[in-house]
Amino acid sequence: MTAPRWAPPPKAGDIVQCRFPEGKAGKPGPKDRPAPVLQVEENPEDPLGVIVQVAFGTSQNVDQRYPGELTISAADPKHGLSRDTKFDLGNTVRLLFDAEWFAPSPNCRFGEHPKRGALNLRDQKVKRALQAAIVEAKTAGRL
Repeated sequence: MTAPRWAPPPKAGDIVQCRFPEGKAGKPGPKDRPAPVLQVEENPEDPLGVIVQVAFGTSQNVDQRYPGELTISAADPKHGLSRDTKFDLGNTVRLLFDAEWFAPSPNCRFGEHPKRGALNLRDQKVKRALQAAIVEAKTAGRL
């Protein structure tokens, strides 16, 4: 039995509420966390479903940044974050966009949907930080 799908599907740059898997178990993590959507593709096994690539997010140690990490401020309401959050672009997974892996956003800006907000790519500071994190992750061999 498959979990119900969320509609509409997210877009690259959206920040969603995700049960990011922990370890190698391949099971949803125990807590929901924000995750940026990096890529969206059709599910070849289900033409109505999508697979999304998301990056790990945490609000812990946001001042300590490693290669491939991007810190996003909660100050910009477009992001939909309640705390400053660090995203690890070198720690990504591809998941079905369904209720097993994604949960309704706690801020309910988009109703009963996992979308919390989106990266504000019109903000040059955010755009440069994202590009720098991608280059760092590639240089460190994490992408």
